[in-house]
Amino acid sequence: MKPLIFLLLFALGNSCDKSNVVALEENAQNEETVQNEEIEIDQQLLGPNEVIFKVKMIGEMESNKEICGSSKQYVTTVEIIDIVKSGGSLNQKLSNKQQLTVAFLFNPEGLDKDMVLEAKAKESLCTDTSTYFTIIGHKILE
Repeated sequence: MKPLIFLLLFALGNSCDKSNVVALEENAQNEETVQNEEIEIDQQLLGPNEVIFKVKMIGEMESNKEICGSSKQYVTTVEIIDIVKSGGSLNQKLSNKQQLTVAFLFNPEGLDKDMVLEAKAKESLCTDTSTYFTIIGHKILE
């Protein structure tokens, strides 16, 4: 009978722990404020295989171009001006003045040749172990 009483008291004692409830409420409030704020590209945390760089558009925007065996909607060629911040686990070493073919995750309206962008991109692996970058956010600098 004693073990049953101890088990019941232990269960009741842990079920009334308010620190978990407070922590869950704080996390919900923090997520809500992050969603309501516009975060600048250079202030965002980088995930694995992500990079923030300044690039110059050197090619025309192409649609339905094949990269790594799959058709991408918005593809262009860019030249890296500067690498602002690099996340961990990048497979491809990037350098200034390097030219890349990149895909945009969304329709990049208003972007023309010779524009300078600060862009956040995610590196993806191809089946032949080569890589390509998908731009997931950008802001126009010039």
